[in-house]
Amino acid sequence: MRFLGTTLLIALAVASALLAGASAVLTRNVIEPAGFRATVVDTLRSPAGAAVVRSAVEGEVRARAAAQPAVIAAAAASIAGSWAEQALASPAAPRVLGPLAVGLQQGILADGQTERARIDLRALATAADPPPAVEALLGIVEGDLLVTVPWVPVSPWLERALRLLDRHRWIPAVLAGAAVGFGLLALVNARRRGLALLALGASLAAGAYLLRPGAEGGAGWLVNARQPGYEALARVIVAEALDGWTAVSGALIAIGLAIVLVGLVLGLRRRDA
Repeated sequence: MRFLGTTLLIALAVASALLAGASAVLTRNVIEPAGFRATVVDTLRSPAGAAVVRSAVEGEVRARAAAQPAVIAAAAASIAGSWAEQALASPAAPRVLGPLAVGLQQGILADGQTERARIDLRALATAADPPPAVEALLGIVEGDLLVTVPWVPVSPWLERALRLLDRHRWIPAVLAGAAVGFGLLALVNARRRGLALLALGASLAAGAYLLRPGAEGGAGWLVNARQPGYEALARVIVAEALDGWTAVSGALIAIGLAIVLVGLVLGLRRRDA
C-alpha cells in the first residue's frame, strides 16, 4: 500500500511539473497580448504563412482586375503578392498586424474562433511602399480593403485550457508548487528514499524528453486543420505557440537527471552503511 501511495505521488509530481512548464509557455505565447502578437506575426512571416498571404493578395488583385486583359491581371497579381511578402518582413509589420492578433486572441478566449483572418491592405501599405498596381487598387476602392486569409483554430480542449489560464494566471505557479509538494510527500512516504528519488528523477526526465517531439509535431491534436492544404500552416502555428518549450523541457530534463544523481548517492550511502 505504501509503495502504491509513493508511486501515485511521484506520478502526480511529474504530471504537475510538465503541466506547469507547458502552461507557462502557453501563457507567454498565447495569453499575453505581446506574446500572441509575436506568435501571429512570426506565423505569417514564415514560408507557409507568407505563401498563404501572397495567395490571398494575388487572388484579391486578380478579382479586382478581372475587367483587364488576363496578362495584365496576372502580372498585377504577381507584383502585389511579392509586395505583400516584403511588407510582412518589414519592421512595421508587428504594428500593422496588431489589430489582427487582438481579434484572433479574443476569438480564442471568448468562444468566437474563426477559420478566416482579414488583413487590411491599406494598413499594410504603411509598412512597405506599395507598387503602382497596388496603389492604383487602393485609389480605386473606397473604404477598407481587406484580404481574407485562412487561419487554423485551436482544438476545443486546448481552447478550454487557454480560457482557464486566462482567468487564472496563477495556475503555472500553483502547478510548480504542487510538483514540489507531491515530490516531497513521495519522499516522506517512501521506505527507500534513494529509490524514490531515482524513480522521480527518471520519470521527470523521460516525460519531458518524450513530450519534446510531441510538442514539435503536435499540430494534429492542438489545432483543427480540417481544410486541405492547412497542414503546413498548422505546424507553424503550433511551433510558434510552443516557442520556448524546448528550453523548458531541457530544464526539466536537467532537473530530473540531478534528482537521479542525488538518488544514486543516497542509494550508495545506504548500501555502504
